[in-house]
Parts: sequence; C-alpha cells; structure tokens
Amino acid sequence: MSHSILPAKSSLMLLLLLALLLVFFKGPNLLYGALSLLAVTLYYFFTDHRLPPDQISRRGYLGIHLFLYMLLCTAVIWATTGDEESHYWIIYLLPIVTGASVLNLGRTLGLCALSSLLYLALIPATIYLDPTELQEDLPEFIISSISLFAIGILVHSLAEQNRHKLQQEKQLNYQLSINEEALRQSLKKLEETEESLRRQDRLAALGEISAGLAHEIRNPLGIISSSAQLLDSSSQDCSNPALMTIIQEEATRLNNLISRFLDFGSPLHLQRSPCQLNDFLTQVLDHVRGLASSKNITLNTTFPSTPITLLVDTELLHQTVMNLLLNAVEACRPGDQITLSFCKRSDHIRINVEDSGRGIAEEELKQIFAPFFTTREGGSGLGLANVHKATTLHGGTIEVRSRPDHGSTFTLVLPLKENSPCHAS
Repeated sequence: MSHSILPAKSSLMLLLLLALLLVFFKGPNLLYGALSLLAVTLYYFFTDHRLPPDQISRRGYLGIHLFLYMLLCTAVIWATTGDEESHYWIIYLLPIVTGASVLNLGRTLGLCALSSLLYLALIPATIYLDPTELQEDLPEFIISSISLFAIGILVHSLAEQNRHKLQQEKQLNYQLSINEEALRQSLKKLEETEESLRRQDRLAALGEISAGLAHEIRNPLGIISSSAQLLDSSSQDCSNPALMTIIQEEATRLNNLISRFLDFGSPLHLQRSPCQLNDFLTQVLDHVRGLASSKNITLNTTFPSTPITLLVDTELLHQTVMNLLLNAVEACRPGDQITLSFCKRSDHIRINVEDSGRGIAEEELKQIFAPFFTTREGGSGLGLANVHKATTLHGGTIEVRSRPDHGSTFTLVLPLKENSPCHAS
C-alpha cells in the first residue's frame, strides 16, 4: 500500500469507529468506551503500519499480538455493554482477520470460537434470565456469532489463495532466474565457441598458406646460409667478418622462425599416455629454474599430497606448460614470484601458472591467443597460440585472469576422461 493511501485509510477508520461509539452508545461508561476504543484503534494503526501480521508471525510474536488484540476488543465490548448487549461485537473481526491471514484453518476456527464465546459471555445476564427477551434476541446473537465464523473462513480462504499465488510467483521467479543464468552461460559459451571457430578457421587458412610460403622462403634461405658459410670458410682475408657473422645468425634465426611457423600450421596428433602430474610438473619446472634464478625470481609449487594421473600427450603438455612458465618469467621483475599448482575437480584438472609480474592490459586479453600477437620485443606471437591449440586438442579450455602491475594467472582446464578429438589442424 502506498504511503499516500495510509493516512486516508487511518483517518477514515478512526471516524467510523468514533461515529459508531457516539451513535450506538449512551450512558455513564461512555468515557471508558471511548478510551478502550481509542486503545484498539491506536493498536490497530501501529500494527497495520509498522508490523504486518506476516512479520509478527515470522518474529514469533503472533500469539502475544492476538492475545492483546482480544483483550482490547473485549474491553471495548465490556465498556459498551449496559442494560443491553454491546453493538460493538463486530470489533472482534480485527483479531479474527489478523489471525485468519496467517493461521491455518483449525486455529482460525478456534479464534472465531473464542471471539464468539467472549461476546456471548459479555451479554448482560438479565437477557439470559428473561425468556421473552432471550427468545427475541437469540437469533441476533447466533447471526453475530455465525458472521464471525463466516468472515474468518472467508479471510482465511483469500489468504490461502494469496499465499498459494505468492508461492507460485516465487517459484516462477526462481525458475526464471535459473533460466536467465543458464541463458547467460549459454550465450557466453556460444560466444566462446564462435570465437574458437573463427580462430580455427584462421589457423586452417594460415596452415594452408604457411606450407607453400615457408617452402618457397626456405629454399633461397638455405642457399644464402650455405653460401655465407662457404664464403666465410674459403675467404682468408675477409674485409668485414662481423657482417658475415650477422648474415649467418639472421639466416639461422629466420630458419628457426619458419620452423616454428610450420609447426604451428601443421596438423597435430595426440599420443596419449598416463602422466603422473606431480612428478611431471616438477620436471617441467626444473627446466626453467636456472633462468628464473638468474633473474632473481622465486618459483613455488602447490601440489596435492595424493598423486594424480592424467591421460595426455606428455610431449605436447610439456611444451604447453613450458610456454606458460617462460612467459611468466618474461613478465616478472626481480623479486617477483611464480607459482605452479594444480588441483582436481569432479571431472577435470586445473593447472595454474600464477605470477606477480607486470600483468596484461584489459584490451590485450582478448587478443593474446591470436597468432603473431605479441607485446614482447623479438617475440614471435606463436607461444600462447600454440598453448591454446594444444589445450583445445586435449578437449580442454584455458582461462586467464590478469591485472596490470598485479600479475597474471593462466589456468589449463583438462578433462579427466578422454573426450577430445584425435587431431587438430
């Protein structure tokens, strides 16, 4: 109920009750009747505005609340009873309506019965002792009591319908929230799948181009390299031996780059074998320990105490984890740390490579697995692309969390069961 309606409702209720008091009751107890009616009215306004019945019930004060209501209403009936019965029997509807809105049917009927008994008990004894007057007024007493029961049952029925509808709405909202979350996850997976397909299409096209292009480059490159070697070995008086060395080094570097390019573009075939991850990751970490030590970078491990065996291509997984560790070393500064860890979930293994280095900018995170994307001077941009390719080939995924100047965490999520394809291009 809106706040603008509450004052109007309260004022109207107060005027109606006072009008009933002035119209139907005269006599020496008018002051007591007015005070008792005012007490009921104030109590009604307070509980109706501040503490609705459902809140009182949840707090465990419903019994006390109904007792006070019945006591105040009984005081009104007592104060307005003179030689004749009180015309305020209807005031018992306040506790009845309150109780019927939150109680079950049995307790609602009990509350109606108690109200009827209190009302009948407060009828002047002279009426019961006078057969003529009793016969005349008895139908009115019975109708009043039946009205209390009828209204109590009606309010209980409406409250039950409202509670049932409210429960249905809660279940519907809960189901909608579940469906919304499922839809959000589905859209996220769809976007990831779409991006993965686009990446695979680019890789497939890249593989086709790379084979022919690398072949055409490699032939003249081999001639240049061998000619430089022959020239260097046959010439006893080389005017500029430093330039000859540069030619040979750059030719070798270019040849290595083409080899990596061909490896990236060529199809891969898994050769799975059991891999004990504790020992395997320790061996991989040992390969970068010397490099990390030379840069004053601390290496840490967090492995489960129980050995875990995974069916993977050990050579491919070795290259994948090695790439992540080398990238972490490159991203770290002297004094930083790198932590290699893994843990087992219900249906997958999570291998984490976490560093406290420079981190990755948010705008770069979406591109780091794209071929040839690199922020490192002299980098080929194929390391993380190979990591993504090898992880996908195993039927897994790779997750990245990074903040500039707070480090990065790369997580390989590999399924425990062999559910991945046998090859990838």
